[in-house]
Amino acid sequence: MQPDLAHYIRQTALRKGAVLVGFTKIRKVEPVILLAFPFSDTWFLRQPAIITKQLATTLKVSRHVQGIVAGILRSQGYLARHKSILSVYGDFRPLAVAAGLGEWGRNGIITNRKYGSALLFAATFTNAPLPSATPPAMDSRHCSHCSECIRACPADAFTPFGFSATRCLAYSLKGCAQCLLVCSGKM
Repeated sequence: MQPDLAHYIRQTALRKGAVLVGFTKIRKVEPVILLAFPFSDTWFLRQPAIITKQLATTLKVSRHVQGIVAGILRSQGYLARHKSILSVYGDFRPLAVAAGLGEWGRNGIITNRKYGSALLFAATFTNAPLPSATPPAMDSRHCSHCSECIRACPADAFTPFGFSATRCLAYSLKGCAQCLLVCSGKM
């Protein structure tokens, strides 16, 4: 199964509930499998009961998929350690971009052409010889051609100097998610 290991992992993970699967390496050495799961882009404080229930369901699916992926890797003699969609021990956004699962949005959120910004990421670290994605060229970034989030932002958090998290935070605490709601992630 060695030559087709990445393909087998991708197809299995997609069949079991992941919507995107990508491969990259940390420091160009340690292989990482990134799994994306669909999630709501509705702000948590607007519908806490619904979002909490959806998060629990997504966490259950992601853990199941990661367990299957770990089983595949271990059956081939490789190590597998994973961090869930709720991991506080790392920011998976740079890895998701490097794995080709999305692009940086102007607000620091990862956007995907099909799923927009409504994704949660989990990572499985391994020593299996897996391929790395080729990140998209910078000129292909869809955010460079779109200004919907800038126009929708009531906090004017998009400044000539970049995104101001400080301006955004005050509105976010009140339930603002306008940039997420208008982001289609498509060109």
